[in-house]
Amino acid sequence: MAYAFGVDGGASKSRAVLISENGQVVHLAKGPGVNYHEIGASKVSGTIARLYQECVEGARARSEECRSVCLGLAGVGRNADREILKPLFDEQFGKECYLLTSDADISLLSGSLSDSGIIVLGGTGSMLFGRNESQREARIGGHGPLLSDGGSGYRIALQALRAITAAHDGIGFKTSLQDVILEYLKLKSIEELVSWIYTPTATRERIASIASIVIQAADNEDPIADAILNDEADSLAIGVETLHKKLGLSSGVDVVLSGGLFSGASCYNRILKQKIRYLLPGVNVIPPKLDPVLGAGLYAMNQMGVAIDNDVIDTIRNSYREFLKTQSYPAIVLEEDSTEK
Repeated sequence: MAYAFGVDGGASKSRAVLISENGQVVHLAKGPGVNYHEIGASKVSGTIARLYQECVEGARARSEECRSVCLGLAGVGRNADREILKPLFDEQFGKECYLLTSDADISLLSGSLSDSGIIVLGGTGSMLFGRNESQREARIGGHGPLLSDGGSGYRIALQALRAITAAHDGIGFKTSLQDVILEYLKLKSIEELVSWIYTPTATRERIASIASIVIQAADNEDPIADAILNDEADSLAIGVETLHKKLGLSSGVDVVLSGGLFSGASCYNRILKQKIRYLLPGVNVIPPKLDPVLGAGLYAMNQMGVAIDNDVIDTIRNSYREFLKTQSYPAIVLEEDSTEK
């Protein structure tokens, strides 16, 4: 049996999959974030090695049976980034046996199951990536929290923290966010918040997790939370419009919303969809059709010479769902799971 190994390596977490040549998902693994800009190249390769070993051993396969590898990693959207990591993976997998690409690339493939379209990645950070039918690519964002990340969980959370601090100082409007955020962080006052925000405990991921509180508050009609979400969604919607024009995409192209911020039928999901459809009335704004890690698996299978048709995709989708039933491995909301029209 021959196998393909794929990795979806984000900034805050990573996922790996081993798929047989007939499309059966035989093992899944998860690990920490693998953005080399934040943790260094050697830690990235070490995490990938552990994920690979876990998948091979978990499937009771032999390493030599894994014929191809696709690594879709955060922080490798530029050639200069890939050149830094390639020597490590050349040694690990062999120069001709793997594909190194961005997490946005695999997410677009898995999200739309098409060669062209736009993907909006929204989690701790944010990024927009697009490809047209001529295979020309473009991206917006993904430059880190100081230079970009508009519409991200981190940006939403920062806006909320600034809003409750301003209200405390008497220069902002009162909001229900103060009580719920302080309770979430197990803090008693804004003074404690000010002290906490400058400690090592206040990681970017921990701060970004506050975004879920903001989304819930907006669902409960808090006007400040609603204003924050609308402001941040504007930056993403304008980015989608810009990519659409830059790449000359068709009016009916897919725009995939992928990442924890867009799961389910949250109000942030609805707000962003409305703004994109207002700017680009003909586009199809959809949740992902497959989990991003399966996009890496599809690339690896294609590299192995497997013809990817509807039967293979159905086998992958169904076996993935069956595997999830036996694992504590959280799946994202996929297109067929969404009840929103």
